[in-house]
Amino acid sequence: MTTTYPPKTNTLALVGFIASFMIPIVGIVLGAMAQRQIAITQEGGRGLARAAVIFGALGTTFQVVFFIVWLSLFSAAISQTPLFR
Repeated sequence: MTTTYPPKTNTLALVGFIASFMIPIVGIVLGAMAQRQIAITQEGGRGLARAAVIFGALGTTFQVVFFIVWLSLFSAAISQTPLFR
């Protein structure tokens, strides 16, 4: 009786998925690299790699929008008249 094991999960896919929540740009890069490796080696983790790219893109978009809003609010606050004369 032979035992079949599930395919090994690609390490880059797992690391990219975790990184996509902390440093989204890194998640995008590692997820894309993992997708390329998975296509060649037929390892598991295709969903993790895809999720890393998606969450990384969403996180990057959120960070850019947040920075633009923060910068506009900061510049508006700086341009106001001073409170103390």
